[in-house]
Amino acid sequence: MSAGSALFAVAAGMFPNVSARAEEASPVGVDQLRQWTFYGGPEIAIYGTSAKGSTTSTQITGPRVSPPVPLFGDLGTEVSEPERSRELVASFLAGGTFGVLTPGLDLPARPRAFLDLNISQPFTTETQLARRGNPAQLAFPRGEHPPSPVGEGAMVGVGTTLSAQQQGPQVHAGIGISFEFPIPGDQLIRIKPAVMYSRTVLDLKAQVVRAVRLNQDAGENQQLDDFRVIALQDQRTEVYHAAGPSLEIEYVPGLQWGPFSVSLFARGHGARTLGDSKTEMRQCNVAGGQPNECVNWTYVQDNWAYRATLGVHLNWTPRPMW
Repeated sequence: MSAGSALFAVAAGMFPNVSARAEEASPVGVDQLRQWTFYGGPEIAIYGTSAKGSTTSTQITGPRVSPPVPLFGDLGTEVSEPERSRELVASFLAGGTFGVLTPGLDLPARPRAFLDLNISQPFTTETQLARRGNPAQLAFPRGEHPPSPVGEGAMVGVGTTLSAQQQGPQVHAGIGISFEFPIPGDQLIRIKPAVMYSRTVLDLKAQVVRAVRLNQDAGENQQLDDFRVIALQDQRTEVYHAAGPSLEIEYVPGLQWGPFSVSLFARGHGARTLGDSKTEMRQCNVAGGQPNECVNWTYVQDNWAYRATLGVHLNWTPRPMW
């Protein structure tokens, strides 16, 4: 036996566990197969869906100048002419994701189950649907009083709108299987298909302002009192529950500090609404104790909504306790 072989044999006898620990340890950034991994971190996302909005109304039955004069800008016989549109209702999300990976199976791609929970806050503005004009407080255009009467449609503040705005917090939770693929340089790619549940909140606001001219006054004689105002509004908060597929791709770059490592991920997620996605609202003037002049608003959200996500995971793989 050579001197080098003898020295190695002596060292192996003095430190019998070193070789065993080296065999058990995973490459940097690759979790041990029989260990749990807990993770959490920030994420940003875009979440959106398509929606349709429409406005219809009844005929005007209350007092009105006779005859109305379209030449001056007087409107038709309905409280609000029908309007409809389709728009994208979307928001930017910022939040956090938390989850756990179970120990894996000693099979190709090392399949592991995982649970995932995300809580996010939307940042967005109102999306206007079925809009005409700008409903607000009634006023004369630029404060002027021309010699001819100012018609109903020429007044400032006349219009109709239906707005939608996503609110928070949004909750997305899923369960799936992770498949792991080592790549050169002690790195790792995880492919994580899942089924996810989503809970989202939406505020709906609707408003119609209609000016009804009462007489033939014109010029300086025409005042706001010469108009009857039909101002109707409504609002709702809807909670949507949805479920659908999700696919996440996670990159573990091999940066590890003891039981901690970091990873980057991207996710695509589709969610189908469970239940009705249609909201109907109706408001009426009250004349003589009975509904008289009414406006109907309808909001219909598409059954599918979509989310695209980028984020960072801080992974913790504690040592086994047994």
